[in-house]
Amino acid sequence: MPLKLRPATEADAPALTDILHRAKASWGYPEEKMAEFRDYWRISEATIQSLTLTVAERDGQPIAFSGLSPQSEDTLLVDFLFVAPEAQRQGIGDLLLKRAEDHAHRQGLSRLYLESDANAGPFYEKRGFRTMATRPSEMSPGKEIPLMEKPLAPAVYRVDALNIEVSDEPWAFETKHADAIDAYFEEARKRIPMLWNGRTMKLTGFEFKDGTFNGTCAECSFAAFLAWRDWGAPDASSFNLFGSAILRSAEGALLYGVMSRKTATAGMIYPPGGNLDPTDLTEDGKVDVVGAIYRELEEETGLKRDDVKPAGLLVTFDGWRISIGQLMDVPRPAEELRTEILRFSEASEEQELADMRIIRTRADLEDSAIVPYARSLGKYLLP
Repeated sequence: MPLKLRPATEADAPALTDILHRAKASWGYPEEKMAEFRDYWRISEATIQSLTLTVAERDGQPIAFSGLSPQSEDTLLVDFLFVAPEAQRQGIGDLLLKRAEDHAHRQGLSRLYLESDANAGPFYEKRGFRTMATRPSEMSPGKEIPLMEKPLAPAVYRVDALNIEVSDEPWAFETKHADAIDAYFEEARKRIPMLWNGRTMKLTGFEFKDGTFNGTCAECSFAAFLAWRDWGAPDASSFNLFGSAILRSAEGALLYGVMSRKTATAGMIYPPGGNLDPTDLTEDGKVDVVGAIYRELEEETGLKRDDVKPAGLLVTFDGWRISIGQLMDVPRPAEELRTEILRFSEASEEQELADMRIIRTRADLEDSAIVPYARSLGKYLLP
C-alpha cells in the first residue's frame, strides 16, 4: 500500500505516543533514562489540538509523525519529528521535514527552528539546518543538544529561460500503486461525476539556477495525480508543475479565478491556468509551458494572446506545487475584465470559473480560499 500523509486526529494519540517512545529508544538510551522519558513525554489529545500534527501511515497504520507550531512572526517550530524504528531510513523523516517547510511557506514564515536529539544533528545538517547554540542533554550526560535553524528561500523568482523535457519512462508512483489509484479515482468520481481521467504530466526532477528552469516530466493519468495529491504528495521526488496566467489590469490589480463546483478544486482562488498535458510540446519535443498557459487562458477566460501583453515569467515554489506564471498586462479596467470573463465562463460548456476575484492590495490576499502560491505571487507583485 502507498504511504499517505494526513492530519492527526485525537484517536491517534496512543499510536503516536508509541512511535515517540520507540523512536527515542532506538538511539540506545539507558532504560532508566527511557523510563523517565516515557513518564514525561506523550502525545495527548490536547497536544493534537494545539499543534499542526501530520501522520504518515501505511496500510492504515501510523508509522511516523511531525508536530509544528508558530514560534514567532517569522519562525515555525518543529516540535516533533519521529519515525518508528521499522520505518526508519526510508525517506519518511525527510518527507515530513519537507512538508514542514511547505507549511512554513504557506503561513508566510521564513525560518524553521528545532531542538534536535543529541544524536540527530547530522540528519538535520544534511538538510540545510545549522546549529545556533547548544544545551546539555538530559538523556545523554556529557552530550549537547543542538538548537538549529533553517532559513527558507523566497517563494517567487523571475525566470529568463525554460528547458523542460519529457522522459520516456512512466511515472514510477503510478506504476507502483496502479490498483490503489484506480480504486481511489472511482470513489472520487462518485463525489465529483465531472472528473475526467485524461493524461497529464508531473515534474520528476528540476534545477533552477541563474534564471533558467531545467526539468524533466513524466506522463501520467489524472487519476494518479489526484491520488498523489490527496495522499499528501508522498513521493517527495515529484512535483506538480503547472502554468498560470497572471492577469494584471490597467490600474495594476490582479485577477484570480474562483473555481466552480464542477472542478476538483471547487471554491479555491488562484490565477487561471492548469496542469500540463502531453499535447503541450514544442516541435523539438520540449514542454511548452508558455503555450499551455495561453491555451488555458483562452479556455477559461476567452482572452486570446493578442488581448494581453506579456510582462515576464515568474516561478513560484509552493512545496510540491511549482507554478510557472506568465505575467500578462491587459490595458483594461479590472471590473470590465471581470465582467467579460464571467460572461464567457457562464456561456461555456465547462464553466470552470464561479467568479473572478479582483486583488488590488495585499489586504485582499487574506482570504483563506486563496491558495498559498497565489498569495505569494500577490505579495511579490503588489506594493
